Amino acid sequence: MESPPCDRCGSADLARIFSRVAVHKGNEALDFSESSLADIDENDPRSMARWVRKMSEQMGEPLDAEMENDLERMESGEMPADDGDAADDFAGVD
Repeated sequence: MESPPCDRCGSADLARIFSRVAVHKGNEALDFSESSLADIDENDPRSMARWVRKMSEQMGEPLDAEMENDLERMESGEMPADDGDAADDFAGVD
C-alpha cells in the first residue's frame, strides 16, 4: 500500500510520528484525605517539596521548569519567598 504524498511539500518519504497522550487516572487515584497530609510539616520546605512531587506524580502532571527550580530550592532547605501576591500565582487557574 502506497502512502499519500505530504500535503505541504509533496514528498512521498513520510514517517509516522506519534503525539504525546494524557491518561486520566480518575479522582479515586488521588488521596487528599487528612491522613495523607499528616506527615507534612508546613514549616519544613523539604516536607512541602516531597508533598508537591507526590501530588504531581499522582495526578500525572509534569512540573514546569519554574516549579522544578522552586522545589529544588525547597529540597535544599530554603523556604519559598512570600511576596504577598499568592492570589496572583493562581490567576487564570479554573
